[in-house]
Amino acid sequence: MGLMLLMFTGTLWSQTNIAPVITAQGDQIYCPLTAIPITTDFDIVDPDDTEVEAFFIQISTGYQIGQDTLRLAVSHPNITTSWDEIQGKLTLRGPLGGMVNYVDLIAAVRDVVFESTALYPTEEKTFSLSIGVASFLPLTGHYYEYVPAIGIPWDQARIAAQGRTYFGLQGYLATITSREEAQLVGEQAAGAGWIGGSDEDIEGQWTWKTGPEAGTVFWNGGLGGSSPNFAFWNNGEPNNVPGADGQGEDYAHITAPSVGIPGSWNDLRNSGEPSGDFQPKGYMMEYGGMPGDPMLNLAASTKISTPVIESSTGVEICGNGVLTLDATASQGTVLWFDAETGGNLVHTGANFTTPLLSQTTTYYAYASVNSCQTGSRTAVDAIVYPEPLINAPLTVQNCDVDGLADGFTDFNLNEITPVLTMGVENLMVTYHLSLGEANTKGNALNPFPFNNAVANTIFARVENGFGCFLTAMIDLEVSTTSFPPDFLHEINSCDVDERDGIATFDLSGASTAIISQFPSNQNLRISYYNNAEDAQLEQNEILDITDFRNSTPFSQTLYVRVESGDNGNCFGIGPHLSLNVPPLVTFETPQNSIVCSGSSVTLAILNPQGNYTYSWNDEQGNLIANAPQATVNAAGQYTVVGTSVFGCQSLPQTVSVSESGAPNLETDFIVVDDAGERKSITLLDQDNNLGNGDYAYALDNPFGPFQDAAVFEDVAPGLHTVYAVDKNGCGSDQITVGVVGVPKFMTPNNDNNNDTLTILGVTPEFYSDARLFIMDRYGKLLAQIDAFGPGWEGNFNGNTLPSSDYWYVLLLTDSSGHQHKRTGHFSLLR
Repeated sequence: MGLMLLMFTGTLWSQTNIAPVITAQGDQIYCPLTAIPITTDFDIVDPDDTEVEAFFIQISTGYQIGQDTLRLAVSHPNITTSWDEIQGKLTLRGPLGGMVNYVDLIAAVRDVVFESTALYPTEEKTFSLSIGVASFLPLTGHYYEYVPAIGIPWDQARIAAQGRTYFGLQGYLATITSREEAQLVGEQAAGAGWIGGSDEDIEGQWTWKTGPEAGTVFWNGGLGGSSPNFAFWNNGEPNNVPGADGQGEDYAHITAPSVGIPGSWNDLRNSGEPSGDFQPKGYMMEYGGMPGDPMLNLAASTKISTPVIESSTGVEICGNGVLTLDATASQGTVLWFDAETGGNLVHTGANFTTPLLSQTTTYYAYASVNSCQTGSRTAVDAIVYPEPLINAPLTVQNCDVDGLADGFTDFNLNEITPVLTMGVENLMVTYHLSLGEANTKGNALNPFPFNNAVANTIFARVENGFGCFLTAMIDLEVSTTSFPPDFLHEINSCDVDERDGIATFDLSGASTAIISQFPSNQNLRISYYNNAEDAQLEQNEILDITDFRNSTPFSQTLYVRVESGDNGNCFGIGPHLSLNVPPLVTFETPQNSIVCSGSSVTLAILNPQGNYTYSWNDEQGNLIANAPQATVNAAGQYTVVGTSVFGCQSLPQTVSVSESGAPNLETDFIVVDDAGERKSITLLDQDNNLGNGDYAYALDNPFGPFQDAAVFEDVAPGLHTVYAVDKNGCGSDQITVGVVGVPKFMTPNNDNNNDTLTILGVTPEFYSDARLFIMDRYGKLLAQIDAFGPGWEGNFNGNTLPSSDYWYVLLLTDSSGHQHKRTGHFSLLR
């Protein structure tokens, strides 16, 4: 009875008396981008049967998904095929998917070809040819099968796997011990699922729990651990994330295809997640290698290999030259081309000597068997680095200014560098006593100071960033200075900021005078230094020559170096530039002055410390005088600036001029308070009522005493004169003021003293009308008199009144028409 394959719940069972034997031959060389038969010979020997349900051909190692394919090269009417790109598997069946006859199958398999669009195909690919649905891996001789089972826990999957067989081979959860095995059961499998690894016994120690590898440790530690054999964890795994029940992740699982690295592993809890990418979807079976397993020939394998360039060596050279490139092929012959695709074949063999090259050139090596030239080529660079460009040989001169005219002086070799390199930056220059040391970069000289007494000829090594260098001979010569011994150029600059003797100088203005000391029509360069050593060694050069500030107050001498702008040869060095800060322009002015209204005042300079010219300006900036004095007739701020013979200016000094004027005393601004017993006179000086001066006041005496207060108190009734005088001497004024009052008594005895009762202090300037009413003690009106008149003689109706106390009512009408009433009493004495 022949082979019969029966499918039950996903498990393949067999009933056979004599097992079929599958043989395939083929160990071939593949020419990329072409098609090649997977076998040079193929046969199936089955004494019992003449047909089979299906036949499977799979790319079991080296599969490049999306680029590799298997196909039937010619039409076989009794054969139908289907290609599974994920698994890399070609299935052959009979017409309409039915049984396939061995004769037709054998003929068809011999016409199955492999082809790929990969420019860089994997170096070796193996093909498994099997009558079973399980994938066969020639590397292990085992069979692999993915069993879907949504949500199955790991422990149940382990039991289920142990209950499955494949043509008599004992099944178990897959144990994956190589990259090829991981690719077949991971990347090329039908889905994700459990495999046979766990750390349930010792946390962090992962071992295979199934199959012939049971007990083998394949991982130590968690995330970031290490493998003593082979492991293929996904990114961030194993991470042992605990579930809601606190249980850790102790079981290995091939990750869902959409998560991270295809075919890699993650750790899950026994039951995984209830849904999603981390829900168990099934388990991966492995058959083979167990004790008691039968010997089967259900599958055969072939392979193809692609010749590759295993190693290549690029070569570097400085400057133009010929280079020899090397390449080693895994098989066949090395072909050399001048282009990555197409181009010309320029050499055959492992060693290729280029033509003379002046620039970097890339050649391409190709491993060829049987004249194949398709697929990728390996770039090999013939690198030509440029040599530095130098200005050599050089003769460099320096001036002998060390005080000893012996032909020896110090050089700063760093100053030779920009001339030697023609200003190119990023070159490393060292100086040496011999050509041999320059070539080996040995015993580099200290660049400065270097005295030519050590050697008059030195050697420079100029090296670029590629490590390419050239050497140059440099002769050191010493010349004497050609400056006239008494030459000194002076520059004056004024101190305009801190007044500390430090000023800003523009040294560029001295260049013309300095160059004129040397023969004309030469390309000379002028440089300035603070001291002789810096000038001799050309170090610490003053670079900002248009904005230089002296470091010694009021006077400083700089050293000047004159050299050739073509080769740097020294023409002269010396202290030939004197910087002077002239003395400050100083004088005094009065801080304040007074001008009387309608007059003028002269402002004058005090104590000048030199012969200066002056300019006076008003506060609007208008020039009012160019002299030591200025006459002004108005108040304001006046500034004066002095200028020395060197053109240096003083800081502006300001004189504040205030205006003052004579007082103007008017009755409108005088208040007399004479209603009570204590009488006073007040002058109202708010808002400059009396004038714009500063005044002092006196009462009834033009000579004082004067007071600042404009109030006089306890003033007796009567007429008084108020005097006001400007304290600044700008004038005075006076006014008569009446303080109204009725005398306390009268004595009508014709002695000319108090003979009449006269109202005191009533003047027409203040009052337009004044009337006095006199009454006896009973209120009888005795008299009514005009206050401006001669007074009352003490009579009533022509009769003399006796001595007694009498009362009065004084009615006043002021100049504004307002009435004022005063009452009181007086004594009549006879």
